[in-house]
Amino acid sequence: MDLNFKKIYHAWITSFNPNDKQKLLAKKRNEICESCPSRKVLTNKLKLGVVCSECGCPITKKIFSIGFNECPLKKWEEVDTIYQTSKVKSTKSVL
Repeated sequence: MDLNFKKIYHAWITSFNPNDKQKLLAKKRNEICESCPSRKVLTNKLKLGVVCSECGCPITKKIFSIGFNECPLKKWEEVDTIYQTSKVKSTKSVL
């Protein structure tokens, strides 16, 4: 499995304070994930308890990933084409 920690970090950060376009894209991606057979519920007690069994990512964070069609099964292609946000200029944190 090819892990891109920069993309994973950015998806987590974005999930805490998404803009309107990112919220809409995430909502549409999540609708696709809800009916996917690769969606696996680990526990109902944790918000991160639903993962993609293809890549192991928590779906609540994966849906905020940047880039085109981050779904390992390529199920987000149509949604990404319509709703994909513009490129992120920088993923560096300003602290």
